[in-house]
Amino acid sequence: MFKMRRGGEVQPKETWPGVRRKALAIGERTLLLEVRMDAGSVGRAHSHPNEQTGYVIKGKLRLRIGNENYELGPGDAYVIPGNVEHEALALEDTVVIEVFSPPHETFKKDFEE
Repeated sequence: MFKMRRGGEVQPKETWPGVRRKALAIGERTLLLEVRMDAGSVGRAHSHPNEQTGYVIKGKLRLRIGNENYELGPGDAYVIPGNVEHEALALEDTVVIEVFSPPHETFKKDFEE
């Protein structure tokens, strides 16, 4: 499956309160998301088998990966290994771009609509 979508044509989906995603591109081994978080919103603690790489475009984010905590801002990047618990708190309105490998099953469904 290879699909690309224009960001302006994709309706955001709420993952958690104040956390919205747009699934923009999918290939055989990767999936690309734009994630917007309102200040104070939380990406709740969870894990998945997919490796997750992210890049902060705007805002500030407190990210816990396993037992390590990071405060990230524009231009900062991160990698979350598969099966490692992580959570995020938006300290400001925040925009990140994330890549999942292999494509995350939940977000793959966004392309089936």
